[in-house]
This record gives sequence, structure tokens and C-alpha cells, in this order.
Amino acid sequence: MNGSRKSRKSVSISETVIVNTREVNVAVEGLDPSAIATSFAVHLLKDGRRIASRFFFQASDGTDAAQPGPPPQPAHFDFLLPIDAVADGKLSVEIEPAGSPVPGQRPQLERMGHPTLRVYLMLESE
Repeated sequence: MNGSRKSRKSVSISETVIVNTREVNVAVEGLDPSAIATSFAVHLLKDGRRIASRFFFQASDGTDAAQPGPPPQPAHFDFLLPIDAVADGKLSVEIEPAGSPVPGQRPQLERMGHPTLRVYLMLESE
């Protein structure tokens, strides 16, 4: 190993870590992508303004019908940001389907499972 530090949410208790107070991981966890018929963007907002986005690609046949096969795994989105980018603001999430004629149009929330918004201080280990 070259001795560089690795940022992580969790480590084994056998490791010694440093808490990184300069960065934060804001995570959207457990979103059911089958609730959205097409690819989509997940936007992180602070006080109503977009501060970060992630894109989720999924093939679509143009219908809302469930695809055959096993149910899709819940999707997770991580936003590693300077802590100042999220400090002292109201955080929210916006889901925007690709090709949406109305920016910010949201799919039905009750169909997306029970996604959560979580904020983690990062740990650094050798």
C-alpha cells in the first residue's frame, strides 16, 4: 500500500480512524427504480437549489408494465460533498425522469418504496 488515506462510511473496529469533518456523504438509499418507467436523475437540493445530481440508467420498453424476472435491487445514490455545501440548510431530494416534459416532475412517491435520506461524516483510515 502507498499509505494514502481511504474515505469510508464504516470500518472494522480493529482499525484506527480519523473523522473527516471537511466532507460529508449525503446518501439517498433504498429507492425502487421499477417505480420509474425510464432512466432518471436524482437531484440533491439545499434550500430548494440543486447542489448535486446523479443519473440512473435503465432500459425501458416505453410502458409502465413490470419487467419479467427478479425484482430490481433498491438503488443507492451517494453525494460526497464539502460539509459547507450542506451545512445550515434544508436538504431535499428531487427525482426527475429522463425526457420529462416538465423539469422537476416527480414520479409517484408511494411507488418508490421507502427511500431514505442519510448524512454521514466520513472516516479516514490508512
